[in-house]
Amino acid sequence: MLNADATTAGTDLLSLGQNKMAWLQARQQVLARNIANSDTPGYASRDLSPFQSALGAFDITPSMTEPGHMAGADSGAVASAQSEQSLDGNQVSLDREMEKVSDTNDQQHMVVNLYSKYMSMFQTALDK
Repeated sequence: MLNADATTAGTDLLSLGQNKMAWLQARQQVLARNIANSDTPGYASRDLSPFQSALGAFDITPSMTEPGHMAGADSGAVASAQSEQSLDGNQVSLDREMEKVSDTNDQQHMVVNLYSKYMSMFQTALDK
């Protein structure tokens, strides 16, 4: 479970969702460029730095609320892409890029669903 400071829980949650959507949109553009250049000689696949690095601006820390939960320590592990290289020096793997596109799409749907649920709670609280 994530805890947020009570004074920042309202608007910062919406800012976090907005920042995540902006990051996902930028990532989709980078991935589309990678796919478009899959036949370009010497082109190296690119990606954005993980979104977790942007979370430092928010006062969100994981905490154990139940004894069975895992501790909130971040290992800092980032999956490194194995660079395959074709004879012309191109390092784009269409399979890997399409997997990233699918993951990014899933994350966009999750953020939109969370925003909808959050707004639904507001409407319920306002009795509308």
